[in-house]
Amino acid sequence: MRRISLLVCCTVAFLLSGYIDAGARQSMNTADDDLSDYASIAPPFITPGKTSFVTREGDSFLLTLTATCLLNDESRTQFEVLPNTPDFVHVSSDYRNVVSENGYVEGLGVVEVSPQIGDAGRYSISIRVKSCSGKVERVINFKVRVKPALAN
Repeated sequence: MRRISLLVCCTVAFLLSGYIDAGARQSMNTADDDLSDYASIAPPFITPGKTSFVTREGDSFLLTLTATCLLNDESRTQFEVLPNTPDFVHVSSDYRNVVSENGYVEGLGVVEVSPQIGDAGRYSISIRVKSCSGKVERVINFKVRVKPALAN
């Protein structure tokens, strides 16, 4: 449980620190007429930024999905687990984090990967992220290797 709490705290700290610079650069360009057509500061991404994870049966871990839109976007971010993703992968509904001083809003989703006994194997996970009133869409893919549980 402490590992999960630490992971969530580190993820939030990373997200907040990483966007200050991106948001500042975006707000410097607000005089540009094309800005209203541009809906996103960054493409949706996963944290930690890896494409492969290893765990054991019975051990869970969390990942964070983030989509960043300009502040004037009122839409909700949508997360969809695509077919062929194992049943032990779950995605939360979106959490909205408004960062008005930097001119953006984040749609955050938490991915729980919790393989059980009997789930050992290699899996490909695909999650579709739609944000910024449908103007931004990305499928995030990663692999999970589940090792057998340790014998007591």
